[in-house]
Amino acid sequence: MTPDMDMAISALGWFGLAALALAAVTFAGTSVLERRWRAMGLAALGSVPPLVVGTCVLIGEHPLKPWLVLAGLVVAVLGALLIALPLSRPSSLRVHGPQLRVDERDAIFHRFYRLEPGTPEFEEYYADHPERRNLDERIRALPHLGHPGTRAYHPLASPFQVAASEVLTEATRNIDRLHQPLGAQPVRTTAEEATRRIKGFSRYLGADLVGTTLLNPAHVYSHVGRSPGRWGEPIDLEHTHAVAIGVEMAYDMVRHAPGAATTTETAFRYFEAARVAMLVARYINRLGYRARAHVDGNYRVLCVPVAADAGLGELGRLGLLIHPRFGPRLRLAVVTTDLPLVQDKPVCFGVQHFCDSCRKCATCCPSGAIDSGEREIHNGVEKWRTRQESCYHLWRVQGTDCAICVRVCPYSHPSTLPHNVVRWATRRSPLARRLASWADDLFYGRRPPAHTRLPDWHAEDRAPGPRP
Repeated sequence: MTPDMDMAISALGWFGLAALALAAVTFAGTSVLERRWRAMGLAALGSVPPLVVGTCVLIGEHPLKPWLVLAGLVVAVLGALLIALPLSRPSSLRVHGPQLRVDERDAIFHRFYRLEPGTPEFEEYYADHPERRNLDERIRALPHLGHPGTRAYHPLASPFQVAASEVLTEATRNIDRLHQPLGAQPVRTTAEEATRRIKGFSRYLGADLVGTTLLNPAHVYSHVGRSPGRWGEPIDLEHTHAVAIGVEMAYDMVRHAPGAATTTETAFRYFEAARVAMLVARYINRLGYRARAHVDGNYRVLCVPVAADAGLGELGRLGLLIHPRFGPRLRLAVVTTDLPLVQDKPVCFGVQHFCDSCRKCATCCPSGAIDSGEREIHNGVEKWRTRQESCYHLWRVQGTDCAICVRVCPYSHPSTLPHNVVRWATRRSPLARRLASWADDLFYGRRPPAHTRLPDWHAEDRAPGPRP
């Protein structure tokens, strides 16, 4: 090689080393801010050998120097291309046939939040489902979430989640409203204009995500179960469109799962999502169109598939919606209406492929409720299923909504530069998805521990003071 070529290759080599050092420092620094000490240590230790070897090669004087530098650069560029290039289109959720409407009475929460022993509804349900009675009685004998006798109970911290849940229930029991335009007739508008205003209003109210879609009749419950109304009554929801609303759960609170702080966050974010949905529904009512909010404890629709149709995310192995940036750290609400709206497109960013190989939520689930095997066709949809009785039994023992699966999901990481780069790559490349799953286990552990540094107002390491 000529001296000029040798100098150019050396300059590229120093540039590559500087880029590697900058990436290592950025990742290590971000890990310190996130208090992820294992990731910080591995980033520091892992970057030292290539930086030392690269520096020695560049400052040395030997005939193979340009070829070694060039080989390193070629390997780095090819690796980056393999990770970044969209070599294949990620597969979306597969629907194999017609979907039947789901009876809300078959949902796990109906059995423990609506059915009361000794009532006609109680006896009727277990007469139809005798196989569930013994297990349900064992669960029913356990304390309720946030109450004394559960593992996570703390007399000063547990009432946060209970208070938020109770206020939400009280505020959302009578959620149906008449459509009453302010003028003599319903306001005439286009679907584009109505969609623009509803999305803007939702974000103004605090929604982190909002999407609109046609309402799939298969995503409407068939009969009243847990939600208010006459038990077992057929649900007749003649709405054509839906607004899906998502509110982010704070990463620093989710990190404490399965502690009480996570359930406090869950309850509050459900409250926030419900507040947005109820105001949006009332706004549509006052335009002169029918609308109903569907919120925690008072649903007529299945929120996760509606939100997926509206482009808010994909269904993951853990049975929750996964958003590209927030992962499963979301609480959802839905507004259904007969007001015509623009239909958003569903998104596909590789969740089905990622969850195929990751299985971290299933590995870490203490109840064994999350399926670690392959997807199966259920009600016309190819997906993973969770064992809801196992999951809810743990909730009652722990006294919280657990959320370990949400905490350990690689998509749950906060929106920082290193994690966003990984998100960008996993949207495009199957190889990047495989590497991201492996790297998440390497840097954060296959079973990452919960973070224990709670905010002072939610601290659980101090016993309550004397009663005043």
